[in-house]
Amino acid sequence: MLPRPRGRHPGRFVVEFDAPDTDGEFIATSLAIAALMGGLADAVDAWTDELTRRGMPPAITLQFEHLADNLTDAEHAARGAAVNFADYFEDARTIAARGIRIIGAPRRGA
Repeated sequence: MLPRPRGRHPGRFVVEFDAPDTDGEFIATSLAIAALMGGLADAVDAWTDELTRRGMPPAITLQFEHLADNLTDAEHAARGAAVNFADYFEDARTIAARGIRIIGAPRRGA
């Protein structure tokens, strides 16, 4: 069964992510994007398997196999972004956890 898109663009699906205000929101959204890409990859892969079972020519199904692979790559990239973010800002998060606020460089003459 196919999901039925709604709204002004009946052939499009809309997924929106809010810009993150915190490190936790960034990591959570990155992982949500990864889960979305992984779910899409699984759905396309299952659909492609069904097409293959029904005798669809490889010249056609191969395109969907590539699509599923690319979605899996996107899943890994989104997870990697979350991990890289956490690693990159680990020191700043540790300092913040100790109660020190990092607000930027002081202005001269203030």
